[in-house]
Amino acid sequence: MAKFDSYLLGKVTKTLGNVTMCYMNKQNIARARIFSRKDKPTSDVLDQRARMKVLIELSRFLLPVVQKGFVGIGNGTTSNAFVAKNMKSVNVDEMHTATVDYERLKVAMGLQDIPEVSVSYSSESKMYSFEQEMLEEENGFALADDLVYAVLFESVLMRVKLISLRSRGENGNTSVGLPKNWEQANVKVYCFATSKNGKSISPSLYLAVE
Repeated sequence: MAKFDSYLLGKVTKTLGNVTMCYMNKQNIARARIFSRKDKPTSDVLDQRARMKVLIELSRFLLPVVQKGFVGIGNGTTSNAFVAKNMKSVNVDEMHTATVDYERLKVAMGLQDIPEVSVSYSSESKMYSFEQEMLEEENGFALADDLVYAVLFESVLMRVKLISLRSRGENGNTSVGLPKNWEQANVKVYCFATSKNGKSISPSLYLAVE
């Protein structure tokens, strides 16, 4: 609240923007209006906020993968595309606590064919073995020189490793060691393919470890 004298305005009683002016006790008084939102968010809004929060955080940890796997999706950044495409991969309980369903999570999205990849793990050698099958070319959706990638994600440490496998037109095996300090039980595995120039992407596939 503030007092002021105005020879031009005289006795003022009006509102301008967020300031209300009035005449009290033979003085002009100016007071700031206080705005407050009285509406409470609905349960659906709280659920949506919880999903957004966990996916935005996850996109930061998966950034090297997201930047490659969501090229050309939507009009915003690759991180925004990752969040938008994964809303259904997050479960929210009655307390509005969000949990990621990693089997439904997409770390890449596009129109290309998903590569044929399987994975096994040896606890003795602490090695992942990726077995890849050659796919026939299909114009626009699968080319022999497409690049195939695997993703290892440690869901407790929130660490990620992007692995280059063989081109789509090759058969073969690629072995990768479990990174230091990672717990194999917490590792989620995915694969996807891109065109050679990286502009065309396949959806990712969650791989069950044998």
